[in-house]
Amino acid sequence: MKCNDDPNLSGCYLSVVVITYNHEKYLRKCLDSILMQEVNFDFEIIIGDDCSPDSTADIINDYHERYPDIVRPTLRSHNVGATRNQYDCFLQAKGKYIAILDGDDFWTDEDKLRLQTEFLEDNPNYIACTHRYNVIDQDDNIIQAIYNGPGRPESGDYTLNDFLNYVYYGHPATLVFKNIFLAPKYDYSIIPDADRFVCDITLGLILARLGNIYVLDHNMASYRMVSVKGGSSYVSSIGKQSQILKRIHFLTKLESYCKNEMNLDIKHADRSLYYVWWSILFMLRYPSRHNWSSLKQVYSLTDDKTRLAGYIIKQLPEIPLILIKHIKKKFRIVRR
Repeated sequence: MKCNDDPNLSGCYLSVVVITYNHEKYLRKCLDSILMQEVNFDFEIIIGDDCSPDSTADIINDYHERYPDIVRPTLRSHNVGATRNQYDCFLQAKGKYIAILDGDDFWTDEDKLRLQTEFLEDNPNYIACTHRYNVIDQDDNIIQAIYNGPGRPESGDYTLNDFLNYVYYGHPATLVFKNIFLAPKYDYSIIPDADRFVCDITLGLILARLGNIYVLDHNMASYRMVSVKGGSSYVSSIGKQSQILKRIHFLTKLESYCKNEMNLDIKHADRSLYYVWWSILFMLRYPSRHNWSSLKQVYSLTDDKTRLAGYIIKQLPEIPLILIKHIKKKFRIVRR
């Protein structure tokens, strides 16, 4: 169903923001999962392609020709990065609500948008709604039937306190939120400025500051975790290089943004000991100059070295279990 382009008439109910880069293998499944939604409201699909060298743009043009009243493409002539691409699409969104879906992911339930928008309509004190999702690989094989990894939120209310304890609202493919960009309360340009690749964490912070978020138990999306040598996905691009320092600087930027823009003093829970331990394990797994330098810098940021030594000693018995887990994952050993 198309959205109204006439500014004198009622606007769009929901905007689906899709960003793509080298997604020719997956994009049709992504777009079809949007078009299959059973809804009784107008929606638009805003697709931002970040100058893909493959045939992604051709696929977008094909869908635009088939659904000219729904699909609104932005085909870039040069690469701007994932967060700038997504932020620019947010600014184009005319809907009362915004949903997000990356070009290599897809929705698995035709009632997803209806359920989430109904919840937000029935509960106006909530600014966003998310849900559960599964994890698949590049060939659609299920890795996790329901994601249960780090940062998984509890069902029900999600708060700013959860965010500060490194629990996030869920994967971007699960998010439907009120369009905060129509009448912005703050400057949201921090979204592309904070990091070139990571948008969801910054957006999650902003939403948690602006209102309540609710996590549904419904499993209605598939997140594609693609990690291949030379791949263009975020997971593939970070590869075997430690990202801990980048993450520390990124979270510091978000704390400064809250203080300077929102007049809100926030502080993430201290994870300095864990960061050093994680850096040690990563260095052992992927020895390199970069990871060694990263380890030294993370170590230098830790003030209490005695406490750190005690923490590491306590973790040492876990190394055999970590090693076994790594071997199973590497060789796809599955218990039957």
